[in-house]
Amino acid sequence: MPHLMSPPRSRPTRRLTLQRVRRLILGTLALATLPAWSQGPAATAYPSKPIRLVVPFAAGSAPDILARLLAPGMAESMSATITVENLPGAGGTIGVDRVAKAAPDGYTLVLAGDAALVLSGSYGVTPPYQTLRDLVPIAQLAVTPNVLVVSNEVPARSVQELVALVRSQPGKFSYASAGIGLSQHRAGELLNSMAGLDMVHVPSSATAMSDLIAGRVQVFFANVAVALPLAREGKVRALAVSSLARAPAAPELPTVSESGLPGFESIAWFGLLAPAGTPAAAVQRLESEAHKALAAPAIKERLATMGALPGAPTAAAFAQVIQDDIKRWAPKAATATAQRP
Repeated sequence: MPHLMSPPRSRPTRRLTLQRVRRLILGTLALATLPAWSQGPAATAYPSKPIRLVVPFAAGSAPDILARLLAPGMAESMSATITVENLPGAGGTIGVDRVAKAAPDGYTLVLAGDAALVLSGSYGVTPPYQTLRDLVPIAQLAVTPNVLVVSNEVPARSVQELVALVRSQPGKFSYASAGIGLSQHRAGELLNSMAGLDMVHVPSSATAMSDLIAGRVQVFFANVAVALPLAREGKVRALAVSSLARAPAAPELPTVSESGLPGFESIAWFGLLAPAGTPAAAVQRLESEAHKALAAPAIKERLATMGALPGAPTAAAFAQVIQDDIKRWAPKAATATAQRP
């Protein structure tokens, strides 16, 4: 009678066993060499060392104040150290360039203003970086309108009166700004263009407002936080705000747009960025933490007193703002540059 027992299973050969062990070892080594970012939240140790936040302007400037408001809240929430470092120069482009060339590991960030990010190659300034190629947007932190103020020696009490006065005295009016390409400069050039004026630009970051008060310049699109207290003290006269909507900090002031120049807008904004190639997990964490810090009541109140409004709600929306502003301002800057001697 045939034997019904199944034949015995063959045992793995020594060679086959060694092959399996070898594959297991190689697989383990491959996993060990993967970046921590790819191994999930449990293996992600970010941040595991101090974060450097570069501010490309001097201490006490608007972006510096914003950075020093933001950094403590983010640092506490992330259980990290965030060090603010000022690297001023060339309208912010020196500090931005330093960050654009830094290691894309999430440990070097920049808090920059719009001018250094959207005016590459404009007004005769060509920085050695391209914003959306060399940097990754994280969060637009704040948007601030400027206030059109005039010296008390200027009798105009509205935008319409100012335009008529400047037209009646060609070559006698100048406007101040804190630097070439900044929103104040762009606002002055936009006013020249839209109203057909010939005001001369006088850039001076340190003395712009004092020059206005002394009557050495006649017009200045000044930061809300600087302009409103001086206007309320009677040292300068505020005529309008440069945003499309009235500013919550000064709802009594009309916009330039509603004062006879429809569509006029020139605002400043500040954003947080990292070098291109920074891991997406780090960017997402930083974006979340930045918005969390901005939502703190004390910071919201301080920003409101500075006349600052909330920025874009997401990193993608912030990137779109940068792209749109580059398209908007580059042609205007080129035209203004060509028209100046």
